[in-house]
Amino acid sequence: MSRAPSITRRTAIALAGLCVVLPIAGCGVGMGSAKVLGAGDPIKVGVIPVADFAPVYIAQEEGYFKDEGLNVQTQVMQNAAAIAPSVINGQLQFGTAAITPFLAAVQKGLPLKAVANGSSIAANPALDPSALVVAKGSTIKGPRDLEGHTVAVNALGSIVHVVAAAAIKKDGGDPSKVTFVAMPFPDMIPALHRGAIDAASLVEPFQVKAVATGARVIAHPYSASLTPDGTFTVIFTAGPFAEKNPETVKKFQRAMDRASLLAASHPEKVGQVLAKYGKLPPEVFAKMRVPMYTDKMSIPAIENTAKLMQELGFLPGPVDVKGAVWP
Repeated sequence: MSRAPSITRRTAIALAGLCVVLPIAGCGVGMGSAKVLGAGDPIKVGVIPVADFAPVYIAQEEGYFKDEGLNVQTQVMQNAAAIAPSVINGQLQFGTAAITPFLAAVQKGLPLKAVANGSSIAANPALDPSALVVAKGSTIKGPRDLEGHTVAVNALGSIVHVVAAAAIKKDGGDPSKVTFVAMPFPDMIPALHRGAIDAASLVEPFQVKAVATGARVIAHPYSASLTPDGTFTVIFTAGPFAEKNPETVKKFQRAMDRASLLAASHPEKVGQVLAKYGKLPPEVFAKMRVPMYTDKMSIPAIENTAKLMQELGFLPGPVDVKGAVWP
């Protein structure tokens, strides 16, 4: 099998659509979001209906946004690539993202600000919702054995791509000798079993579904590669919007923190919103490993992820993480 293109090149291609506005970064990028909202004005949040962002839906369902006097409207997004540009141009006021594409966008100059924790990494691999899986009968024993093979990720430059590369390197392999291909999570399991790919880097509920079909887990990359108990998804806004509406952002933060604490203490609430917004069957949720929820955003964990991305070639330079977090 031919050698894969460098991680840096693949990531640059993956981020091209997200960063098309960057040539004018010094000329007012994000100013479309710089509008002052009045009392009762709709606040739109772009969110993907997965467990990582369940607190957004919980805050809506439990009335936490209303308690803060906010008229929040959740907008289900199936493709994360559209969220950041929509926040920057003011179509959305808040968005959701895994920390890796968020950091890549910030490093490129997009004025994004993380305002709340989405989900965090469980230190115990037994609670890790991520997995590198191979087909039943595969001769691949560990991440290092993926050299010369094809691994599916949901998007090039995504968090499952970064952690898969990290797991391979940590196990003594060379991730640049692995061919990473982008593929929707639902397509990975059939592709794995028909031999179109050699491994898949996925998250819940697809880990449960893959194991049920006979797939074998060779690593849990989140807990192996990222900071234990550290942030790996965030809720973010545009800097110009936050500067014009600081009280609105504070209220939004309070509602999100309440929802995260409720998700942590009552996981059944997570199952309820995933069934309603993500159409996830309750019996599948019952077997899932859900993320860890907390009201604490870990700047050191985000900084460590940025360093990991640099080491692996996913980022061309450092990121001002503290500057990318709204107070």
